[in-house]
Amino acid sequence: MPAVDALTLAAVADELRAELYGARIDDVIQPTPHAIALQCYGGGRNRWLLATAHPQLARLHLIDQKPRKLVTEPPAFVMLLRKHLEGARIVAVRQPRWERIVEIGFGRGPSAAEGVTTAWLVVEIMGRLSNVILRGEDNVILGAIHLVSAEVNLYRAIVPHVLYRYPPPQTRTIRGETLPRLRGDAVSADDLSGAARAALAEDQAEQATTVTAPEPRAAGRKGRRRRRETPTVAGLLAAQIEGFSRDLGREVAARALASPDEPLAADLPWERIATEARGLAELPETAAWEPTLVYGDVSSETPTAFAVYLPRQFGDASLRACASANEMLATFYHDAEWRVAVESAKRDLRHLLQTIRDRCARKDEALRGELAAIEEAQTLREEADLLLAFQAEIARGQTSVTLENPFGEGTTRTLTLDPRFTAVENANRRYARYHKLQRATALIPPQIEANHVELARVDQLLTDLALAETPAEIALVRAEVVEAGYLRGATEKRPQKPAKTPKQPKWAKGGKGNKGGKTTQQPRRPEGGTPLRRESSDGMALLVGKNSRQNEEVTFHQASANDTWLHARGVPGAHVIIRNGGRPVSEATLREAAALAAYYSQSRLAASVPVDYTEQRYVRHMKGGGPGMVIYERERTLHVAPGDPSA
Repeated sequence: MPAVDALTLAAVADELRAELYGARIDDVIQPTPHAIALQCYGGGRNRWLLATAHPQLARLHLIDQKPRKLVTEPPAFVMLLRKHLEGARIVAVRQPRWERIVEIGFGRGPSAAEGVTTAWLVVEIMGRLSNVILRGEDNVILGAIHLVSAEVNLYRAIVPHVLYRYPPPQTRTIRGETLPRLRGDAVSADDLSGAARAALAEDQAEQATTVTAPEPRAAGRKGRRRRRETPTVAGLLAAQIEGFSRDLGREVAARALASPDEPLAADLPWERIATEARGLAELPETAAWEPTLVYGDVSSETPTAFAVYLPRQFGDASLRACASANEMLATFYHDAEWRVAVESAKRDLRHLLQTIRDRCARKDEALRGELAAIEEAQTLREEADLLLAFQAEIARGQTSVTLENPFGEGTTRTLTLDPRFTAVENANRRYARYHKLQRATALIPPQIEANHVELARVDQLLTDLALAETPAEIALVRAEVVEAGYLRGATEKRPQKPAKTPKQPKWAKGGKGNKGGKTTQQPRRPEGGTPLRRESSDGMALLVGKNSRQNEEVTFHQASANDTWLHARGVPGAHVIIRNGGRPVSEATLREAAALAAYYSQSRLAASVPVDYTEQRYVRHMKGGGPGMVIYERERTLHVAPGDPSA
């Protein structure tokens, strides 16, 4: 994934100066652990300025809609920002030359119109070192989204009450000498050719050293030696010119040499290369921005790269112009950080549930193997009876015997014997095995059934996790996993009200529950979140449970006996209720509800999904099952394509 470089930030800073000067800050939120968003009112409308210090997704740009929040409670840094920035106005936006830093100045009162600042928000886009810092007008740090102590960075601590320092100047190394990097708008062919000769000499020296004295592998490491990279023109430009990223170097090589990954050589047309480099380096002065998104082909919907100029390094890729650099970044990174954070929260839980599911599958296979062995019980009984009937004809020491088979007319049976025992003792050993298998006949089927129930619950939890789209929904699934006993010793417990006497939960009973009879006050289990509510094209209310608890809620607490109940056939997923109360349901509403049941199920990616529907009165709890696990009857089935128009 391409990173936001200094040139991209220059385009963004130009637009922020033009669009946000004088804008008032009305709110500050923290959408993700690495990001903050400022609600800016200016020009008669509200927009959000998003600044994120994510290690791989760091960026700064405007978005039109309020970003979704992963963080429910405002952290201390957000409270600090609200204290210093809410009600203030943006009076300055600046970028140190060719640095991946944007500083936004805020002022208050009448002096703000004169450009007097009271606080600065510094956004540093530096990969894993990215940060968002609030400092005062006296240059003293007030807070940061990522604090860095002096023990971690002696040169540049990022902690409150310490003077803010810019990152060290950009430098380059030529023949062991450290020099300032070249200015892109003044770079010459001699500068680049000299740097190329020095880089090639260093590369040849490194090759010679590697051949004569191979670098030993580190003890105890499985990894291989780092493969030596062939020097390229793009790499040279990124290492020698201030603010140039490798992507920008590839663009210069593509324009000058028609090859973005051109290997480094001494006899390249350096004047042409220097001319193209100066042309791109002059963009912050000319402001001739051409924000562009790069797609794999014309039909692609997801961009693969971006640039604030018209790129030539991507060959036959499809290029689509954007109205602004902010729009370009907002489109490219749309919900990217949200998806990364949600997937990270799901990963460990999914691994745990998948491990439990694999264990249940192995247990089922083992139990079925034992069940198959039960079928030999009748054979053992018949063989034991034969040995007792013909014991007089069998002597100790025989290894086998062939006897007339009274169980099959005109046939014989050959029995294997243990020569150490008599015929009666061989028969008794068979009887013992027969009785053991008979006892297993009563024990194994219930174990198989219990294992099937557990497997169904794990599958439902995996589906709940797949359907969870927010940290709150993931936390609800985790709570169910804890309650099921799969996360022993977990600190995340469901809060429970004190009960007078412990009672069996209704979902664990075999019946439909207490319907219309005498009610008993029991502590209600915490909700699994609010079920989805939709409305059909005919105006009927539709309820959708996205997890086990919500399924329990919509089916047994919100639905009436005459409502229509739907569920994807044979797979875990959502319970969907049509609140028709016994009234006829149109084909359109039925298919819309079925599409919801298919979409919020394990089969949501299938082209067509069978969905069962019946009246709620014919749905009851599965005996021994978890919440939302049911059996049903008198169902009908229709096939629909999964979909939720509101998703």
